[in-house]
Amino acid sequence: MNAKYESIVKKIILQKPHDRELFFISRYERLNYLLGSTGMLSCEIPLIHVVGTKGKGSTASFLSNILNESKYSSGMFTSPHLHRITERIKTNLKEISKDEFIKSFDFLHAHTNSSIINSFGGYSFFETLMTMALLHFKKNNLSLQILEAGIGGTHDSTNFVKNKIATLITNISLDHQNILGSTINEIAKDKAGAISENSLVISAPQTKSVENIISSISNKKRARLLTTDTNIKIIERKTDLHTQSFKLETKENFYNINTSMLGKYQTENIGISILAIEELAKQGFEISKNQIESGIKKTKWAGRLEIIKKQSNTYFIDGAHNTHSINQLIKSLKELSSQNKYEIIFGVTYGHSYNMMINKISEISDKIYFVKSRHPKSVPTSILTKNKNLKNVEYYETGNIENAIKLTQTQNNKIVLITGSLSVVSEALEYLNNITPELYPYI
Repeated sequence: MNAKYESIVKKIILQKPHDRELFFISRYERLNYLLGSTGMLSCEIPLIHVVGTKGKGSTASFLSNILNESKYSSGMFTSPHLHRITERIKTNLKEISKDEFIKSFDFLHAHTNSSIINSFGGYSFFETLMTMALLHFKKNNLSLQILEAGIGGTHDSTNFVKNKIATLITNISLDHQNILGSTINEIAKDKAGAISENSLVISAPQTKSVENIISSISNKKRARLLTTDTNIKIIERKTDLHTQSFKLETKENFYNINTSMLGKYQTENIGISILAIEELAKQGFEISKNQIESGIKKTKWAGRLEIIKKQSNTYFIDGAHNTHSINQLIKSLKELSSQNKYEIIFGVTYGHSYNMMINKISEISDKIYFVKSRHPKSVPTSILTKNKNLKNVEYYETGNIENAIKLTQTQNNKIVLITGSLSVVSEALEYLNNITPELYPYI
């Protein structure tokens, strides 16, 4: 037990703006103060910024694994975490230790003034962690840092970090409409707002309107845009319950890809990563074809179409937290399994289109267990069961995730899908893999 670590985690998690309007209005001034006071505005570590709706964490992980394989040091800041807050900050694929976490917080605390931050609206959980990550990366004198945007792009805290050399845009779909906008075009404008002047932009396949928005903003900012649609060709793709393999051709090289990261959408994330690495190679990074292939093969990212066998049952686990992701998940399941109907464990947090998600999963389910995770924004099961499309589906309110999994274990040889929010996925992994999580009873 590390009492100081636990005290700091509690303090960070409970940080909230005391004046939300002032907090948003003063975002630039506050971040300029935070980063300036801690010396981060002068940090010269090159930055790759990953924005989009889905696949950001996977893309960041592919990049970090390739760099690690190539003997380049890298830092990775991602969110959310599954089991421990330290998962969000990694150097060379290793999460920050509790001692280093404490040191980063102490440095931040010593070099900033609470009254000044409060004059800008107050503290933010995400901004604090991001600044701590940057401090940790600078201390380790890394070759590259990879930051995953939290929500959006234009106003996301990660967009204020200097020395950006590339913006990677994963697939954009409807999500967080209450914050980013009610239409796909509004969301795309916000996320593409992360594009920097005279920089490089690499985009996954997008709908035509989103593609046009990214292209327009890239042109206005004189940024060079590469798209996977025009720069990558995928052929001979094969997949099973353990691996997907395919040949990936760019204008520079030809790669034989083998990855445990399942789902066709991962070919897009791999494609973005490879294009980014090839661009780094043009800037002097020495990264070979074999190192790229090996890095991708070694990449793992928990809770993304993960398959676990337990007591003769098979569990497909995927944090598909919006309608687009559910559709992609269903396509992937059709590739991987002959099953037409699944027992499904489903829970979600507010801010996502849960009724549309339930409509889709009810089409492939003969039984749904509705659950509520520990996350404070989890939607109560009593609200989820009001969906009108459930009249032809057997469903239950089972409370927590552990109870739902135990109900699926009353018989053998079942195939179960666990999906919805990543908080549901994390608790499922904790139970199935006997992982002890950090608990935050004060939220």
